[in-house]
Amino acid sequence: MVRPPRDVTPGAGARRALLADSLIALLLAVVAILLAAGIGVVGFVALLVLLVLLLWIGVEAALRRRARQAGSSRSPGATGSSS
Repeated sequence: MVRPPRDVTPGAGARRALLADSLIALLLAVVAILLAAGIGVVGFVALLVLLVLLLWIGVEAALRRRARQAGSSRSPGATGSSS
């Protein structure tokens, strides 16, 4: 019976763990594609998720920008027209 060496450096252990995680991720991806009705279904769902995330990021950025502009216009040093 062949056993892996016991004296493994931390770097080698990390590389082995990364390899194991990558192989598991690849296996899960293959299983997901095989179980789906086809790559078109997976692609369609991925496109919907991408669009929702991009919309979410855009709304957050717009709200952050609006809050920053509102905060700077209220500051005493801000220039503005006051009648």
